[in-house]
Amino acid sequence: SSHAQVLESSSKAMESQLQSKERPPQSAPADDHGKVASQHGLTPAQRMKLFQGAAGIYFFFIQYGKLQEGIFRFKSPSGEAFSSVWFLQLIDALANVLVGGLGRAAYGSTSGLPQKLLFYSGLGQVMSKYCLSASLAAGLSFPVATLAKSAKMVPVMIGSLLFGGQRFSARQISQATAIVGGTSIVTLAEGSSKAGRSSTLGLALVCAALACDGIVGGVQKRLKVKCKQEQKKERPYDMMFWTNFYMALAAFCAALARNELKKGMTFCRRNPKILQQILKLGACGAMGQACIFYTISNFDSVMCTAITTTRKLVSVLISLSEGDKGSLGSLGWLGVAIASAGIAGEVV
Repeated sequence: SSHAQVLESSSKAMESQLQSKERPPQSAPADDHGKVASQHGLTPAQRMKLFQGAAGIYFFFIQYGKLQEGIFRFKSPSGEAFSSVWFLQLIDALANVLVGGLGRAAYGSTSGLPQKLLFYSGLGQVMSKYCLSASLAAGLSFPVATLAKSAKMVPVMIGSLLFGGQRFSARQISQATAIVGGTSIVTLAEGSSKAGRSSTLGLALVCAALACDGIVGGVQKRLKVKCKQEQKKERPYDMMFWTNFYMALAAFCAALARNELKKGMTFCRRNPKILQQILKLGACGAMGQACIFYTISNFDSVMCTAITTTRKLVSVLISLSEGDKGSLGSLGWLGVAIASAGIAGEVV
């Protein structure tokens, strides 16, 4: 899922060398009696917490992906498709602002955070999400978009090589190559079939989304350094609230400028079913993020990475197994396997 993407990717060990996604400080998990759990096992209480967090992440983000795909495949009785992407981003961000605000009220907040950097981070993230949603609206298939978006380390690696002189291991390079190569194979396989929905514009938009991810990584790294210099401890729901607040603000301005507010609301009034899907999308995205924070607060980031990474693969497989995507062909499934191996390499 794309919402997920910035906060989820912060937990990945490989990407932590390339970009800094904000996470709460990690500590060894403790059981209900305050004792630190052994590194070789979990207490029964922790197993229950892990199950709850993983189940929430799987359920809400798999539903998010299915809803997102369904929204852009929806056709009204007159044959009209939903195209108000900024309107969708606004609803999505507002749902996260609501949950983030509740989280700050329950778990506390920090005042005086660098609002300028938070604004830039939110702007970059909403642009990334817009580009991904617009790629689906342009006809790019959900599996290709999801697999391609998983290659978000590629623009960061290129930027680091060009401007920072940073070197990368053979594993990092092979992992990125597998994701990009596998996605390309799936795209070619879809393009050669009658059911193919990929488009040049859609792929270009995904590339733009990846570029935005690279910029966001640099901004959030500066944000982390700034907070450390000012001795401010950012809390997890602070990041969720403020980032999505600025995402909502940017989405509102863009929707207003492109007349998508009126267009989107009119489309929803005429098609109540799509309004329900949009509201469910926002709710699932926000609750999914809350489950990520719940998991990270009880376990380390590696555990959360394993959950979110396998969730992406499950989302792709579910999408491929539904509808006419079952005729992807042997070449397409080979591409899925190669890309999946690259993604799974993040947690192996």
